[in-house]
Amino acid sequence: MRVLRWGRAEYERPGITGLPEGVTVMEAEGPDAPLEEAELLAVPSIRPIGAALLPRLRRCRLVLTTTSGFDHVDVPALRAAGIRVARLPLARRDAVVETTLGMLLALNRRFGPMAAGAASGAWERDRLPAYGARMLGTVGVVGVGVIGSRMVEVLGALGAEVLAHDPRLTESVPLDEICARADAVTLHCELTPETRGLFDAARLASLKPGAVIVNTARGKLLDAQAALAAVEAGRLGGLGCDVFPSEPLDLRPFLHPRVIVTPHAAGWHPGLGAAIADGIRAAAEALLADAPVPFEVGSAGEPGAPPAATHRA
Repeated sequence: MRVLRWGRAEYERPGITGLPEGVTVMEAEGPDAPLEEAELLAVPSIRPIGAALLPRLRRCRLVLTTTSGFDHVDVPALRAAGIRVARLPLARRDAVVETTLGMLLALNRRFGPMAAGAASGAWERDRLPAYGARMLGTVGVVGVGVIGSRMVEVLGALGAEVLAHDPRLTESVPLDEICARADAVTLHCELTPETRGLFDAARLASLKPGAVIVNTARGKLLDAQAALAAVEAGRLGGLGCDVFPSEPLDLRPFLHPRVIVTPHAAGWHPGLGAAIADGIRAAAEALLADAPVPFEVGSAGEPGAPPAATHRA
């Protein structure tokens, strides 16, 4: 079996150890990559895989995106050609959850405004109520897949009331209810035609006054400019953004005491390269054994599968 890694970040470990006998790995970056030879094609999110490439994927059995999201892969076109699609959501899951939680806590506890006050040399303990710091309260989790479900667990352990929305759940809290009740909303759904622009200016305006919103999923889920304007106008209590509709992006316009922005960094951690390598090896082993591929899109519990268990609090 020939595995082709078509593009990878510098922080990803190039070597994949412990591969079964007979599996070879090729690495390529540009458009002249030997796609024709790949039986397993591993790609990052910056590498679109669509119908135009199908004539070159004549030996391919599986496209594995090394990310959690898979909106850069034309799943219906590949399936129609008999090519399976899988992803690696566990590689970044805990790092994304920690980043999201950090943003939620910092925004709710008003670390930004307090730090700005401290930077000016002020000791403003007598003015603490004016900062409006609060507990987590009620948190809406939009998208309850691998990452979102862990977010639900962590928030519940901290005593937050969690409202979970996901069409794959047998019982899902409607978005209108989340917008009306939640003190904070965090986005963890995949980007699809239905979720593109899910939190546009109109939906942001329906959020509970003073609510906080965090997006560490996909940039096109949220109108970040409209969210920033709502924070500046005082309608929203805070904004946390790790992903944006167009990247890379000059983040200086987002500098505000009640806004936290990071450069698509939520999923990074020191062990990410090794975790991706482990995921590629597991997929290769499954293909060789004609066994189920972990996190195959459309398999049980994955996007494209029937509704699963409830997560309504």
